[in-house]
Amino acid sequence: MYCVKCGVSLEEGAAECPLCGTPVWNPENRERNTHYNADLYPEPEKSGKYTLLTVITLVMLGTALGCLIACLAVYERMAWSGYVVIGEAFLYVTLVLPFWFRRYYPAVFIPLSFLALGGYLVYINAATGGHWFLPFAFPVTGMTFIVTYLGTGIALLRFKPRTKLRLIGLLFILIGGFTMLLEFFLHITFKVRMFNWSLYSAGFFGLIGAFLFASSLIKPLRRAMYKKLFI
Repeated sequence: MYCVKCGVSLEEGAAECPLCGTPVWNPENRERNTHYNADLYPEPEKSGKYTLLTVITLVMLGTALGCLIACLAVYERMAWSGYVVIGEAFLYVTLVLPFWFRRYYPAVFIPLSFLALGGYLVYINAATGGHWFLPFAFPVTGMTFIVTYLGTGIALLRFKPRTKLRLIGLLFILIGGFTMLLEFFLHITFKVRMFNWSLYSAGFFGLIGAFLFASSLIKPLRRAMYKKLFI
């Protein structure tokens, strides 16, 4: 059984297409009552969710303040409490803040998470007197953000099967190039030997990307991958 709109293979008894959401018409259930009954399908209780989020927020805030006060009392400066405070702020923005909203908005929360990560790395670099943020952490974090953002966009936005396969193939090739750049930044920052491992990873991801890109040009293979893998 296949979806009448996008052609995706459906499991027996499926009520809607898992890819495009089109309702599946089943002649055996044509007389089933489809009227919505609020008594049978009550709204899920959400107060428990926000109570839990409030408790987590208070615990994290109390922990951060407790560490900060302890360091100020003993060392008369932030000392190690800075790592706790900034680290908890990063974790809160990344793992807790999105749950306060009804939906996860990638266009907002993904950049916000990487900004929080960048701020945490800046603090560690400054606190330890390091020299690795600008030549290593900043470009690597930026490239990881670009790859994550592009991958999320490809996964969530609706493209034609051919276009989506091509974009995914190019994304894999981009990841391969990213691994080579990663080793390059390690080389210029920490004097690690160049081309020690990145050529293998670049070749692996490049082959996968080339296969996916070529699949977009071969109609039978493209349709098979689209139906079975929901690409």
